[in-house]
Amino acid sequence: MKGTFFDKPLEWNLETVGETWQQGDVLCGTLRVKNHGPGPVDLTGTGVAFGVAEIKKIQSRAEGALRPEQTQTFPSGELNPGATAELHFKFPIGPNAPVTDKRSSYYLAFGKNCNDTQLQVRVDPNFLFTKVLGLMDTFHRFKIKDYKAGKKGVEYKLLPPASRDMANVETLLLTFSMVGENLRLKFDFQVKKLDTSSVTTKVNKESVGIERELTPREHSLGKGMINQDLLLKNIDAVLSEVKLKNIY
Repeated sequence: MKGTFFDKPLEWNLETVGETWQQGDVLCGTLRVKNHGPGPVDLTGTGVAFGVAEIKKIQSRAEGALRPEQTQTFPSGELNPGATAELHFKFPIGPNAPVTDKRSSYYLAFGKNCNDTQLQVRVDPNFLFTKVLGLMDTFHRFKIKDYKAGKKGVEYKLLPPASRDMANVETLLLTFSMVGENLRLKFDFQVKKLDTSSVTTKVNKESVGIERELTPREHSLGKGMINQDLLLKNIDAVLSEVKLKNIY
């Protein structure tokens, strides 16, 4: 990923290693600045910052749109005419960092005060989350409707299968997060239940919340490999709590 910005007499060029990232990755890159002017330019306070911002605010150039989480700057000093300086940067992306969604995203900002121009950085969910969702689709036919960065993790809105035993489930909001090396799953089902307490039978809607926290042994067989059997066992146990019973 590359970005160029001109602020006479300086020419800024930023280049990253990679185009997209996942939660838990490290974003690496190089910021170069060249002085095209006739005299030296002070680089104190210049560099690159990494942080989250609302996409609309960045697009409208709203002041203070970016909330820098990490910053790296050039060593204090002057850049002589015709000279180029390089800054190699690394920004760790946390295991529960906000993912890029329709509303907000990470950005790299660079230049004077580390914020002259911004370059959007796409951060996708942890691969483990995607693998679990793949199991739910393949074995239980839950389909992803949407996902977003939530306060407690990555929130996926799922549509239930058109099966008789899941006919009472309207939606599922599944939130993923990491607690150290443990995988936390928070299931929030919206279900329909018959209310027979009055003369007239009614169908009420209620929320059913179920949480699971799985150790590395329960979710992984090694780097890049999931423990499919134990993951499915836990998913099956959760779904059994909301399935309609005694369907004939």
